[in-house]
Amino acid sequence: MKATKVLLVGDDSFDMYVKAFYHSFQELGYKNTRLFATNRYLQAKTKIGKLFIKAENKFAFGKNISHTNKQLLQYAKELKPDFVFFYSARLVYGDTIRKIKEQGTIIFIYNNDDPFAEYYPKYFWRHFKKSLQYADVGFVYRKKNIKEYYDNGCNEVEMLRAYYIKSRNYYMPDVTMNVPAVIFLGHNEKDERQEYIRKLLNEKIEVGITKRSWENFEVDNPFLIRLENSHKKYNEIMNGAEIAIVFLSKINNDTYTRRCFEIPVTKTLMVSTYTDDIASMFKEDKEIVFFRNEEEFVNKIKYYLNHEKERKNIAEAGYHRVMWEGHEVEDRVKYVLNIYQKIKNSRSIVE
Repeated sequence: MKATKVLLVGDDSFDMYVKAFYHSFQELGYKNTRLFATNRYLQAKTKIGKLFIKAENKFAFGKNISHTNKQLLQYAKELKPDFVFFYSARLVYGDTIRKIKEQGTIIFIYNNDDPFAEYYPKYFWRHFKKSLQYADVGFVYRKKNIKEYYDNGCNEVEMLRAYYIKSRNYYMPDVTMNVPAVIFLGHNEKDERQEYIRKLLNEKIEVGITKRSWENFEVDNPFLIRLENSHKKYNEIMNGAEIAIVFLSKINNDTYTRRCFEIPVTKTLMVSTYTDDIASMFKEDKEIVFFRNEEEFVNKIKYYLNHEKERKNIAEAGYHRVMWEGHEVEDRVKYVLNIYQKIKNSRSIVE
């Protein structure tokens, strides 16, 4: 099994996506795993060149995109992988995936965004949608996409939730940096999150947010703390806070987020928007604190800031829930490998 040739395809600009899968395959002993990083073929040195690349990347069309596909196809022909896992690879043409599949390669396709969300223009995910008909298994991040994958010709669909990364998300008993008691390390979105945070600021509660994403929000408010280097210091900030908030992206129709696993492993209290999906993973008021409206949000934040023992007990219980159930990236990779083995075994029986 560990001699299996695995090819991962995706953008490796950030550590938590396809690159995390690559390292996990390697750590599990799958040394024949290779990573084809699509972004590395979309580089330019001049300003004009960078503008062209930006436009091609946006519209998923152009000579550089076509060149990337040709390189991928050639690499797959040379490697002859047993299976290819496409991780949100929106720049890969459906025909490229079809040709790789014709080699006898098992095709897995995954997307952590919602390619069917109304937010995205039709051209944005068109290659991905076309590719679904060639997938042996399409993996979805959210339950909503299961039917949509099938409707677009996917042969089989499996749920593959987000995850935390043990080298990036972990408990730190001692934090030296000064962190506000309440933090939200997600992006800014034009929904209720802005007004909810304003309510906390009006109560004179310091709230830490990511500086880059929230640049023009409440510029002069003394209780709003813009956190520097929040990507590099993500885990330290998460550990240093007493409460970490979870808002859910309406753009992506999220019913949970990766922070649902990243927060508990730091033993920081998770205070989240209520959804049935998250409630199926954590026990309310025992492993997580939910809010359903603005008033409840403010009251619960204030309450748990003033009740340390209860706050820590719930945070500790949330930590043990995630550890016990197994939500690390390695657990997701093992799940993918199990599905690959089942497909391989079923094909052996047929042959």
